[in-house]
Amino acid sequence: MAYQETLVANAERLLYRFGSTNTIGYRWNKGAGKKLLIVHGFRSASANFLHFVPPLIQKGYEVVAFDAPAHGLSAGKSLNAIEYKDFIAAINKHFGAFDAFLSHSFGGLAVSMNLAELPDSQNIKTVLIAPAANSRQLITSFFKEMRIKDKAVQEHFYANINRLSGKDIGWFAIARCVNDIKGPVLWIHDEHDKITPIDDALQIRKTQPHNFQFLFTTNLGHRRIYRDRDVVTAVINFL
Repeated sequence: MAYQETLVANAERLLYRFGSTNTIGYRWNKGAGKKLLIVHGFRSASANFLHFVPPLIQKGYEVVAFDAPAHGLSAGKSLNAIEYKDFIAAINKHFGAFDAFLSHSFGGLAVSMNLAELPDSQNIKTVLIAPAANSRQLITSFFKEMRIKDKAVQEHFYANINRLSGKDIGWFAIARCVNDIKGPVLWIHDEHDKITPIDDALQIRKTQPHNFQFLFTTNLGHRRIYRDRDVVTAVINFL
């Protein structure tokens, strides 16, 4: 805890108003030659990724991390994939442009959707740790967690997504974005991840996208994976 408190104390505190929501972020090593944004997952916060900050600074990065709307210290009541994508785009415009993204879980999906819309992304490095590769997978986990078993309720949920976004649930997937992501990507996933299963990673690897590298681990699950020493080393070496 003292270690995290010291890192936070040494950070520049950032405030960004996203729509009507005040969001809280941090910045370290301002003015470095390259910039990186840390993007956390659902029900998480940037504080969970502070152990990456010192080695990233040593690697020459200015590091920025924000608590997404409705997460951590940021205000808000809810967050969906499109909102998270738009939030990342806004942070990139205001505090970037970023040379690299380090993301986990739901953050990985949002980062991928954002990258797919960037016109010049060929030099941006991206780390996807246990990404929520598609929204149906994420929503299925949500249904299990909330014990929503009624099929009619589930279908109504999906119908609302289509009505509000104008997009089918299949649109919210990393697989859709792969061909539009031009920069190097390191995708790290655990074989026993029960929150975001490895299936999509295996299917995408079969297509052999030339700019994607895959690293698969065992028995680290969904959250221990980003704290594992070997995983952290692989991430820093890639970046």
